Amino acid sequence: MSDITTLQYLVDLVDDETEEVRKQIIKELINYGTNLEQDLHEFSDELTEAKLSILEPVLQENRRQWLYENWNLWQRIDDEYESLEKGMELLSAFQDGLTEESELTTLLDSLSEEFMNKFPYGDEFDLANFLFREKNITGAKQDYYNPRNSNLIYTIKHKQGLPITLTVLYMLIGARAGLFIEGCNFPGHFLAKIKMDEEVILVDCFNQGRLIYENELQKMVKESYEAVMKIITAHTNPPSIIRRMLNNLANAYKQKGDQVNSDFFSGLIKVTTW
Repeated sequence: MSDITTLQYLVDLVDDETEEVRKQIIKELINYGTNLEQDLHEFSDELTEAKLSILEPVLQENRRQWLYENWNLWQRIDDEYESLEKGMELLSAFQDGLTEESELTTLLDSLSEEFMNKFPYGDEFDLANFLFREKNITGAKQDYYNPRNSNLIYTIKHKQGLPITLTVLYMLIGARAGLFIEGCNFPGHFLAKIKMDEEVILVDCFNQGRLIYENELQKMVKESYEAVMKIITAHTNPPSIIRRMLNNLANAYKQKGDQVNSDFFSGLIKVTTW
């Protein structure tokens, strides 16, 4: 296995004119280890577009290996919100790169602080209005199957995401503000769940935080009301949320034509102890 002392040599030769040399260098880089992307950061000034193009498949494989090796970190955390946040942090790092410390916690802290400063006694309704109307963080309706819509950092910065990503954002900001917000594995469209005066209220984070009360829900599902209420009243824990996130990623990469990453996330579901 190579180390950073030989990385300069590998970077210099990665686009060598000789195919045999290039193949050997790629082999060395593949075997470098999961610190490759971080160590390459020291040579960023030398990484031309041609070199980066050659390195991209290697870095993608490196990230898959890194995520596989670190995947169970979120399962070691007892607190459900912290566990969920760690899982989202790992998925963001897979897409954004392994060169820096994750900024997810900082971004969540900043949004939470802004909300609490503006609404010192704010409740779950206020938070939904703050995130999905005032901050205009909304559903990704034009580019739904972009894998980055499952990336919480991307969602915060670009103000768009999938229903489940937006719900997780609502949950994690809520936890920082002392609010109790759960996820709800509603069929086909993940929702948030809050409780006000003993009534369960669903929050559609994908559609500007629209509130769905029980009487409206009865009209929506009609004959399936009892079955749906069982789903709604059940606790949705971090493993069930993260499993749904992985399913979304497998499908999104498949839609994009990236079968390698699609298969990777499908495989990750199978090897995870749920």
